[in-house]
Amino acid sequence: LEKLIWIYFLFEFNIETFTIRILANYSNDKVSQLVQNFSITGKFLSQKRKGNGNVNDTIVVEIENKEGVKKFTLQRINHNVFNDPRGLMDNYSRVTRHLQTKRKSTSLSLISSLSGDTFFEDENEDFWRMMPFIEGVHCYEVAQKPLHAYEAAKAFGDFQVCLSDLPGKPLNLTIPDFHNTAKCFLEYEKAKQVNFGNRFEEVGDLDNFILERKSLCNAIQTNKLPVRIVHNDTKLNNVLLDEKTSKGVSVIDLDTVMPGCVLHDFGDLVRTTCNSSDENEKDLSKVTFLPEFFESITSGYLDATQDMLRQDEVDGLAISPLVITYELGIRFLSDFLNGDQYFKIKHPSQNLERARVQLKLLEAMEKSRLLMEKVVAKEWAKRKQKIAKAFSA
Repeated sequence: LEKLIWIYFLFEFNIETFTIRILANYSNDKVSQLVQNFSITGKFLSQKRKGNGNVNDTIVVEIENKEGVKKFTLQRINHNVFNDPRGLMDNYSRVTRHLQTKRKSTSLSLISSLSGDTFFEDENEDFWRMMPFIEGVHCYEVAQKPLHAYEAAKAFGDFQVCLSDLPGKPLNLTIPDFHNTAKCFLEYEKAKQVNFGNRFEEVGDLDNFILERKSLCNAIQTNKLPVRIVHNDTKLNNVLLDEKTSKGVSVIDLDTVMPGCVLHDFGDLVRTTCNSSDENEKDLSKVTFLPEFFESITSGYLDATQDMLRQDEVDGLAISPLVITYELGIRFLSDFLNGDQYFKIKHPSQNLERARVQLKLLEAMEKSRLLMEKVVAKEWAKRKQKIAKAFSA
């Protein structure tokens, strides 16, 4: 019965979300027509779904022209999540153009539509963007070695530093209060009242676990910290690493780039990289925290940002992974209780399973918190000593 209710909900009340989930069934003709609205020439050859993002949809297309066969990335922006896709694309364009002036490594670039915009809006009011595909890189769901953690952290740190002097007006807020943990907690309380399909019965001990850690909602005092341009979604798979050298090549998925707090970026990277499994793991015994990867992340991040960070930002690095893991666990659980309106799912209990993974990881982080604090203090002290020596010399 619950499954029947879930299917009815998708069709009757959330048809936009259902449309997102069947994107893989778009025909070659449909994708070819979309490509023709961008400023590229050549013959459309093929399409292939790419990645497993929870929000947007990505297709890699092959185009043949005089220079040979080239790949391009075609993405549909989920306007149910991003209510201002035009503002989002304004951010995207400003950020990518600025990074191109700063970075020696590869950075993303947008292909304009035939109308001169940075996007194309189709007859269904879906917004699409197109970019050259970056070859010779890999994005990992789970880090294979500490070097991956180091390079990803350094890439995200470099990203923040490069955007620290972005000229012009502040970037648009693509999702207001995106990393407002206290608000996420309040939304969870509301979701418990919604209780779609009586799902709260399945939450069980997770509710007490969340309530007992409510203090994490205010563990990061963002009102006292600098406002910087940050990525806001620093999952390990949002940085491309060179297939041969594992060096960071490019940060991707820039939809949530906006003013924010560096601690959220650092914490989210730790959350995804120091987890021994991915967020869809069903066997919770496989979910553990990896301290050696935390040390690599801290080292890489501070190597990139040591000249930018304030002391109070450094002081918050060790607690930030716990806050962001708690926050995402709440968000997954809230979406489950609201009927899966935000994150894409493959089966009705997937968001509940994701929440369990996050909260199990948080529990493991709590046991390593003292170690994390010592690692941050050690790595920061080493860099302060180097700066002092360089200054005295």
